[in-house]
Amino acid sequence: MTGQLRVGVIGTGGMGGRHAHNIRYQVANARLAAVMDVDADRAADIAGPAGADVFTDSLELIASDLVDCVIIASPDATHGDLAFACLEHGKHALVEKPLATDLDTAAALVEREAQLGRRLLQVGLMRRYDPQHVAVKEAIDRGEIGRPLMFRGWHRNPPEATPPTSKEVLVNSAVHDLYSARWLLEDEISEIYVRGTTINPERSDQLDLQLITMAMAGGAIASIEVNKDSGFGYEVGVEISGSHGMVTTAPHDTPVVRQDGHIRQSVEPDWLERFAVAYVREVQAWSTAVLEDRPEGPTAWDGYLTLAAALTGATSIQTGVPVKVDRPARPTLYA
Repeated sequence: MTGQLRVGVIGTGGMGGRHAHNIRYQVANARLAAVMDVDADRAADIAGPAGADVFTDSLELIASDLVDCVIIASPDATHGDLAFACLEHGKHALVEKPLATDLDTAAALVEREAQLGRRLLQVGLMRRYDPQHVAVKEAIDRGEIGRPLMFRGWHRNPPEATPPTSKEVLVNSAVHDLYSARWLLEDEISEIYVRGTTINPERSDQLDLQLITMAMAGGAIASIEVNKDSGFGYEVGVEISGSHGMVTTAPHDTPVVRQDGHIRQSVEPDWLERFAVAYVREVQAWSTAVLEDRPEGPTAWDGYLTLAAALTGATSIQTGVPVKVDRPARPTLYA
């Protein structure tokens, strides 16, 4: 594929709107060709300034000759079916996490892509492109901390209008952290144990503060704190302990203010601001990979394994014990 990539964006919420904006203003080798939302006016608000076509049907956009590839940023429950449609039309897709909401669908996507013999799907696990996380990975790869032995992650969100269920905390949020542990440690999750508590019983009876502990197949261990009602803003970071040292993501880069007997520092209000650079770099890398036909980034297999770990974590909550994570053989396409 040569020339400028014609991208169709499905969904005009926070992520869809951000991807559409980044394609229009930040990605030289791609242009916004189409926007889909069931609300035609919302789609037109984003598509109009870019001269993009408006769709109200996702499958029509995917099938359209107006688009070369697709970004799927619609509600989670739609991801699996739309990713399948992209595979059947032979179109590359950047699928926001999770790849699917059930493991059978995710497994079927992996199987179908393997049958096609081409990597067409990339999952939006964007920490792979976050400068802070990349710096940690580079330090590990240089051998600066020796053999990585422990992963610690924290993922703290401001409260949402509709509190998530205990399962949604894992499937919609913790998948990012589960992927980070696999990526940074270069290892797979073999066992997971999740305990949780309710932050504000007046808002929810679900476990919206969770502590996830994991055993990795190669002997490392990991822990993740996921807080969906932090009350102070948005904060994500990791720390890796190794045989010869430790590496941690940098602290907030906002100014430290000393005033009236206090020291204070602002935190980002949400993920769109915290990972603004990562979202740009993600789409830049994805569009270049599509044009050059050399897929990179988190795969459908990564999407499957992180979902498997998240759903196994939900089982751990129900049973109250650590649960082994079932991991089938890796298809050769993702070797």
